[in-house]
Amino acid sequence: MGGNWNRSYATIEPQQIHTTWLSEGDYFRVQFVTTDKVKETQLQYWPLHKRTKRNIESITISGEESNPFVDGGVSRRLMHLHNLKSNKLSKSTIYEYKVGSVRDNSDTIFWSPIYQFHTPDSSPGFKFIAAADMGVVNAVSMPILKELAKQHTFDFMTFMGDQAYDLADMDGLKGDEYMNFAQALYARLPLLTTPGNHESAYNFSHYINRFNIVPYQESNSPSPLLYSFDYKSLHLVSISTEPFFEEDETLAVQQVQTMIHWMDQDLKNHQGKWVIVMGHRPLYCSPRNDKDCTYQADTLRNGIVSKQDNVTRLTQGLEEVFERHKIDLYLCGHRHNYERTFPVLNNQPVSKNYTNPPSYFQIISGNAGNFDGPDPIDEGTPRADWSALLYRGYGFTTIEVTPEALELIHWESKEDGTQGQEIDRVHLTKEDP
Repeated sequence: MGGNWNRSYATIEPQQIHTTWLSEGDYFRVQFVTTDKVKETQLQYWPLHKRTKRNIESITISGEESNPFVDGGVSRRLMHLHNLKSNKLSKSTIYEYKVGSVRDNSDTIFWSPIYQFHTPDSSPGFKFIAAADMGVVNAVSMPILKELAKQHTFDFMTFMGDQAYDLADMDGLKGDEYMNFAQALYARLPLLTTPGNHESAYNFSHYINRFNIVPYQESNSPSPLLYSFDYKSLHLVSISTEPFFEEDETLAVQQVQTMIHWMDQDLKNHQGKWVIVMGHRPLYCSPRNDKDCTYQADTLRNGIVSKQDNVTRLTQGLEEVFERHKIDLYLCGHRHNYERTFPVLNNQPVSKNYTNPPSYFQIISGNAGNFDGPDPIDEGTPRADWSALLYRGYGFTTIEVTPEALELIHWESKEDGTQGQEIDRVHLTKEDP
């Protein structure tokens, strides 16, 4: 799987390194973990073309504050999370960087390995990767993604929930294992995530703390569970689908109403951009008789139903918000397969092509690889009319964004960890995105 990740780490050695963009890729944030408290942390970065002048040209950002995070399990295990933000970055530049930490009683810096990332170029187009539902076991797509991250072809990665299976397991050691496993990917390719049902332990505390570098504060959001991000001609919105399934009905209604109010405020001023929303659970999926694809999908589309009469809708659903703001694409996971809808609304296809469609369409890309394997598919059962394609194997999705079009390709991930054939391709155009 690449790299010596499955090992013991010194108590102040930087580990679990991952990065994210702030809007337009003008800045990046990095988080790393130590198991012991440190006196100081550092981020040092430099343009690749000035490598030979590193000591002169490098920029060093120092930090003293850390975020002590206590796992919610019986052992109350403590870890220290360190967040650092770059200065404004130059466009069209490959940077190298490393992070370091200093022990309380020493001035010696314990440095991480050196990683590369690139900033947006001057062209109007770019590509990113979308995947979901991947752990350490049976992570079929991970070797491919780690290699792609080195090529400077993709500008960032979106991950639509369910990482590690689960981040909180074994007093959080499973989360540590996964984040070190993914470091060779996440330290190179800025990561934009969304929470899934497997991040829900201890009120999503692992997700909220481990991914609090996402640009939620810049999005006027109350937490990392909701945020948005602008990048060239794209406006990307990350939401949590989990409040719809909160056991406490009063709390569920409150959380969903808060989310929809935030979405309305965020989505009202992005004319002229492609709008992609990403969440974990699908609004549409196959097979028709699975709970994910029947009453749970209906709840997401149309809102929470009262437990008292099982009829009254207590909140709006996501589809009403999507229709109101004319979003173009909903990206999700949860189902461990790939499925593309036609442009869809109210459980019906509204077009069979993707040229100036009257509504959004949905992509499930939840087949990156995990211990459950792909979800079973009954090929003999007819699918709904809105289902354009369903694929049971492993894979991931790449998305090219230009001012004129979105082009999505789903790629096969072979079980030996190599990239396979193109499974699906769809080209979306609109006269006025």
